[in-house]
Amino acid sequence: MDKNVNSDTVPLSRRRFVMAGGAFGIASLAGCVSDSDDGNGGAGSSNAIEFQDFDTDNPHETLPQPTDVLFDHGFNEGDEQALANFEPRDQPHYGNPVMELGSSDSYLDPDTINFAFGSGESAATIYADAMDPLVENIEAETGRNVDFTVLDSSAAQVEAMRSDRLHLSTFSAGTVPYAVNIAGAVPFGMLVKEGTFGYRLWVCAQRDNEEITELDDLRGKVVAHAHDTSNSGHLAPMALMPEEGIIPGEDYEIQFSGDHNNSVRGVDIGDYDAGMIASSSYGDFVTSGNFDPTRLRCIWMSPPFASQPSCYHYRLHPDLVEGIKAAHLEYDYSGTSIETQTEQNEFIEFDYATHHHPVLQIHEANDIEYNIGDL
Repeated sequence: MDKNVNSDTVPLSRRRFVMAGGAFGIASLAGCVSDSDDGNGGAGSSNAIEFQDFDTDNPHETLPQPTDVLFDHGFNEGDEQALANFEPRDQPHYGNPVMELGSSDSYLDPDTINFAFGSGESAATIYADAMDPLVENIEAETGRNVDFTVLDSSAAQVEAMRSDRLHLSTFSAGTVPYAVNIAGAVPFGMLVKEGTFGYRLWVCAQRDNEEITELDDLRGKVVAHAHDTSNSGHLAPMALMPEEGIIPGEDYEIQFSGDHNNSVRGVDIGDYDAGMIASSSYGDFVTSGNFDPTRLRCIWMSPPFASQPSCYHYRLHPDLVEGIKAAHLEYDYSGTSIETQTEQNEFIEFDYATHHHPVLQIHEANDIEYNIGDL
C-alpha cells in the first residue's frame, strides 16, 4: 500500500462512537430511552440484571451480554484469525464459479464506468459521499469518468449488471451469489480495517428479558427475521439454528420485519420476543444516533461472514479491470471519508470460492435457486 490519498478531517470513528457511548451519554438520545422502567427491559431497568464479565477468549460461554459490550470488544465483526481460518478453495461450494472473460470483441469498454454501492438499509446515509476518494482513484487509474450511485435494491443491482448497465458494484453477503450466478459479477476486493472484516448474526432480546437467555428459550416465542432473502436476517438462521437444536418456523414463529432496523426496534418495544439481526446494520443504526445498544442483549452469535465485496462485470475491458483493482488494492485510505464513514481504510483481495464459502453453505441448506425474480 504505497500510494497515498488526500486526507479529510476525521471525526469520531464508528467504533469509538460506540465505545464512548457511556461517557457520551448515549442513553439520553431522543426517542430511544424513557426515564422510568417500562417493564420491558427499558432504560429505567437497565441495571436490573447483572451480567458476567465478557471473556474474549470464550465469548460464547459468557453470553448473554448487553450488545454494547460486544461492540466495545469488536465482536460485531471478524478478526485477522477468523480471516486466516478460511480454507482456500478452487471452486465454489454451491452454484457456478465466477465467469471468465471472453474474446476481445465481447469486451465492455464504456466511456463512463457505472459504479454502485449497496449496503442494506443505511447505505444512503452512510455511503452517499464516503467513496469519493475511491471514485477519484478509479478515474485516475482508468482514465474514465465514474458515475457513482447508492442503491438499496439488491434486485436492481443484479439486474443492472446482468443487462450490462452496471460495471462495478458492491453487494451484500446474501446477494453476492445471485450477482455471480445471474449477472457475471467477479468479486475481487473487500473493505477492511487492520484485519477486521464483515459482520456476525446476533440473536437479540430485550436486555432485561429473563425469559430469553439462550437459544432454547426461543421455543414458543415470536422471532423477527428481516426478509426472506437476507443472509443474516433469514437464510443463516434457517441453516444454522437447526444445528443448534432450534427449528425456525416450528419451534418459534417467524415474523418478517422488513429490515434489521425494524427488527431492532420491534424487539425493543416488545413487538417481537427476539430478533435475528446483522451486527453491521445494528452498528450503523447505533452510530447514526438512533438506538442505545445497552437496551438489547445478545444470546448467541455466529462466526463472521465476509460482506460487501467489490465486483466488476466479467466482460469489462482488462485495462479497466486493472485500473479498478489498482484503485482498490494499492491505496491506503486512512484518514479519508472512507475511514471516517465506514471505519475501514483498506481493500484486501477477496476470493469468492474461499471467502464466501459459509454463505454458499447457507444457500445450499436453503435450496436457493439463482433467479432474478427471487431477489
